[in-house]
Amino acid sequence: MALNDTPSFGEIVVNPAWKIAVIHTVWHGELTKSLMMQCRDRLIERGIPSENVLSILAPGSFEAPLFAKHAFLDRGCDAVVVFGIIVQGATHHAELVAKEAARACMQLQQDTGKPVTFEVLFVNTLDDAKQRS
Repeated sequence: MALNDTPSFGEIVVNPAWKIAVIHTVWHGELTKSLMMQCRDRLIERGIPSENVLSILAPGSFEAPLFAKHAFLDRGCDAVVVFGIIVQGATHHAELVAKEAARACMQLQQDTGKPVTFEVLFVNTLDDAKQRS
């Protein structure tokens, strides 16, 4: 597909009244904090006032959907962006965490009718995460 054939959803419209939570995790915090800051800067550039962009730190990717739920219910957010990094280890634990975090974020969208942008990287190595972030 050529670039000019890319589907378009029209002009991006930003409501400055939107309140958006950007959640990042403690695990691999240097990278997730960098992703959060880049996202925050981009939202502000697009017209969301800085006071309407909430930065929330979650313990890990597994807990992030719970923090997202509270951003909607307790803080009145209109959308949530979740950043996390899960590195595959010797067991299947990482895969379980990644799948359940994705499932919970999708369920939260369906339950609230509000968007959750899921940016949890499930990678083989931390270097893979650094390259993708």
